[in-house]
Amino acid sequence: MKTKLILVIMILLYACNTTSDEKSVSIIDYRNPTGGEPRLVNPGSHKDKDVEVFRINGSESYSTVMYRLENGKLKAYESDVNSNTNYDKATYKWINDSTLSFTLVNSSTSFSVSYSMIGNKDWTTLEKNE
Repeated sequence: MKTKLILVIMILLYACNTTSDEKSVSIIDYRNPTGGEPRLVNPGSHKDKDVEVFRINGSESYSTVMYRLENGKLKAYESDVNSNTNYDKATYKWINDSTLSFTLVNSSTSFSVSYSMIGNKDWTTLEKNE
């Protein structure tokens, strides 16, 4: 009986240690041919480490918004990507408190492109991962 209990505990510990921090979100489509766009950034309805990806501007432009606590206040950092590819989902992983790694994915073709985004104080940077 003791051996079975130890085995169960070991399996549970292993399962807890192998979970991935990577998450997946659907891309929200806000393309509007009339040119009007809703307000995308809204820290009041989010929590620390939330991520949203929007398709905007009536074409294949994608806006990624990451939310993080800075000096006790929730801030939103936004960065845009232009592409001719039709992406429908994104996966992301927080690297540290200010750096987000995300991948735009076309589920039909399995084509994807990855970026690193850093938000700090009053600036945001975006780099394409090769």
